[in-house]
Amino acid sequence: MKKIFVCVVIMLSAQIISAQHYYDNLLRAVILAERGEAEQAAIILGSLGEIDADAGLLVIRGDIYLKAGMTGEAKSDFMKAENLSRGAGLHGLARCAAATGDVKTAVALLESHLKSSLRKSEPEIMLDNIFGKISATPEWRSLWRKDWYRIDERKSWEIDHYLRAERPEQASAAYAELSALYPGMPVTEYCNARILMSQGKHSQAAAILADLVSEEDASPDWIMALAAAREGEGNHYAAAALYDRLIRSHYPEPDLLLLRSRMLLRSGDREAAKKELQRYYSIDPDNTEALGLIGKTYAEEGAIYEALPYLNENIEKHPGEPSAFSLRGDAWLAARTWDRAAEDYAMSLDLDPENGQVNLNLAVALINSGRSGDACYYLRRARSLGIREANAYIAKHCLR
Repeated sequence: MKKIFVCVVIMLSAQIISAQHYYDNLLRAVILAERGEAEQAAIILGSLGEIDADAGLLVIRGDIYLKAGMTGEAKSDFMKAENLSRGAGLHGLARCAAATGDVKTAVALLESHLKSSLRKSEPEIMLDNIFGKISATPEWRSLWRKDWYRIDERKSWEIDHYLRAERPEQASAAYAELSALYPGMPVTEYCNARILMSQGKHSQAAAILADLVSEEDASPDWIMALAAAREGEGNHYAAAALYDRLIRSHYPEPDLLLLRSRMLLRSGDREAAKKELQRYYSIDPDNTEALGLIGKTYAEEGAIYEALPYLNENIEKHPGEPSAFSLRGDAWLAARTWDRAAEDYAMSLDLDPENGQVNLNLAVALINSGRSGDACYYLRRARSLGIREANAYIAKHCLR
């Protein structure tokens, strides 16, 4: 019996490792495609047989194939997706036709897509460069004479636009119209939660969103919004758990690992955070945020020599990135190595002199190294850039 139990454990462990390896490769490919290395991404995804059984992942691979100029392979994946789930491949097939200049086929397929429950939003379609190639044709103009979207969809996009543009009054006005027409609908509640978050009412927003994402098939965007609300109310561990929910579902968003790491750090679970950061680093060793965060995490623990390889690598790979220097400065500051911290902060400000926090940090490093007089310029600069913490230092070190 014990042998059987051990065998089962080994088999389950192997399956978990295999699933993680597959997901990590998927994330690696998505990252490469976003950086313009679609051909390399396509090579990685071409070896993942698991994708052939999942319509959503076939669409992702098809999009990457199309970005790499592999139209035939992209079309094949979109057709497979359509066979697995009706409507799943229509948008991709329309893009393939548009990419090859087949206007009539592209418009016919897009029309079928717009009639499906899986249709993309109008802004996403209109901003697609591939469809831009055929947007001046009579067929395209004829297609869009019809209004394909409901009022609640259009209002939700309008609210999203206003929130992104930091225009809260217009967002609230659009929400008032939406709630009057569609009270109690999930999309109405979601928009309400987002407006509450923009007002700093994170707990109220979280209560609404928690109900919306209680189902297993909840929208990833809504889960992400709830995670942001949990972070806003200070419940970092709950936010980490929500990001983990998306990771376990193999949602193809690489930033999830970094987001979860940050929440774990803030909740005090540093070991779990470092494990997740190392995982992300193995997927994307060139990411400046990941390199900096790993290094900073070790430095905050006093392990400066474990931190430096990552921070030095970050600067070597991103010599023009201000944050690469400021993050190493943070590490030196945490280690109370003031002169080196000041050097790195100065380098960061050479690249981005408008960063108020780095101005303050440089001033703190200078004060602690006995150069209070030199610090005053940076303290006043930090204050002018909106860093209120600088006021206390100015009062103590710069007012004679």
